[in-house]
Amino acid sequence: MSREIDRRAVLRGLGGVAVALPLLECMKPAKAQGAAAARRYALLFAGQSIGGDGWTHDQQKIDGRRYTEAGHWIVPDATGAGFRLTTPLRPLAELRDAFSLVSNLRIPWSRNSTSGGDVPPGGAYRDFHGGACGPLLSGVRTTQGGYGVRGITSDQVLANLHRGTTRLDALVLRAQPSWYLSGSGYAGRQYLSHRGDRQPVEAQVSPRVAWQSLFGNFVPPGRDAAARHDFDMRSRRSVLDLVLDKRRKLVDRVGAADRIRLDRHFDEIRDLERRVAAIPPAAEGQCQAPAEPGEDPPIGSDNGVHGDDPVRAGTGYSRESDRARLMADLIHMAFVCDLTRVATLQITTFMSHMNVHAITSEMGTPITADLHEVGHNGDENNKGQLAVSLCLQWHIAIYAYLLEKLAATPEGDGTLLDNSAIVFTPEGGHGLQLNDGSSPNSTHSVENMVMLVAGRAGGLRPGRHLDGGGAHPVQVLLAAMQAAGHDGDRLGEVSGALRALF
Repeated sequence: MSREIDRRAVLRGLGGVAVALPLLECMKPAKAQGAAAARRYALLFAGQSIGGDGWTHDQQKIDGRRYTEAGHWIVPDATGAGFRLTTPLRPLAELRDAFSLVSNLRIPWSRNSTSGGDVPPGGAYRDFHGGACGPLLSGVRTTQGGYGVRGITSDQVLANLHRGTTRLDALVLRAQPSWYLSGSGYAGRQYLSHRGDRQPVEAQVSPRVAWQSLFGNFVPPGRDAAARHDFDMRSRRSVLDLVLDKRRKLVDRVGAADRIRLDRHFDEIRDLERRVAAIPPAAEGQCQAPAEPGEDPPIGSDNGVHGDDPVRAGTGYSRESDRARLMADLIHMAFVCDLTRVATLQITTFMSHMNVHAITSEMGTPITADLHEVGHNGDENNKGQLAVSLCLQWHIAIYAYLLEKLAATPEGDGTLLDNSAIVFTPEGGHGLQLNDGSSPNSTHSVENMVMLVAGRAGGLRPGRHLDGGGAHPVQVLLAAMQAAGHDGDRLGEVSGALRALF
């Protein structure tokens, strides 16, 4: 019959050497803390709208052939549980009960006036490229063109809630590292996080720098986790190196034959150490530094074109697929280790000009346009709903990748995803154009917008398609914020969380 031993017990050897023990079944359990699991919040963003200019939701032209086919528009036909996975949602097939889709969202705007003074509370100024940016992120109306944000964003509200609790108040990342359109600049399109009125937070675009900041001198928080980490590091150090000085003195005192025997013995030990060191540490879903990402992927050159001219293959792309997944890895482990409880990942910037040729080629439909021009039918042979939806599917695949990692990480009686509220939002919807107030099926519309919300934190009830009934997108953010611990019911000029998510 085994007896209990203290969790702080060590093995002591000659010379005062002490070896920490790993967590054993026979060790006394730690005192229960009685606190609920920490709640996490993340916002992932796609710099595109969900439909193409002048195309209905079931029409497309692919490889030069125009045809009608349903199922590519992101919004499923039916509401409730068991909805059909449309083309953009296919990466979430294994997570269909872990997220909800909220459709029919709308940012208010004035159809009768183009004056900034007539923009309604929480509304969009009639600039179809940038007018929706501010109200989408902060709930505060915009009264002029551009990408200015006049209020605090959801992530920074929660960062303030956790200030002083975790090492980082919020982790702010962006996968697209360059603007790609020669002759112009970001002009605010690169900001997703804002501390207040025109106070943007610079995002980290380097996976290597982000890893170094989070895990360069990493020791897991908490006594038990730190002990396991310390034991793993110590166990991989060479015993021969630790006793090098004594080994030399011993060899000097013995005869030639014994030196040969000792050398053979030490060689056998060294060989065993090399084989042990080659075995990777066991992955147990616990706090541990992820693999160092190495050098960042090279940054691609500008597209070198303007408007809807076809982009050249090999330009305007910096392996955003790899960058985004590396950053999702960092968000996941930062949540596991409780380094932060809030994160944003801007996969592509507002009005993104990232070349989509590489990502769509992997999908079997190479599109020679940048992401922004896909919405404006930039590839003569590939345009309409399916072209837009393939780009949206690529973004959602990054979202699914993060959700899968969170869902595979045990925490308490459930998983890390169960204790999280993870939001995905595209830049715009599909409906009337802001500029003229009358053109239908516009790619930069603030009508028919959608958001995805995953996790079960705070009583969220995923697995459904919900008709938002014209609710403001910020009302979805408010629900996710409340799920993550926020006790307010207002963001900017918008109030009333969408309670149907609970």
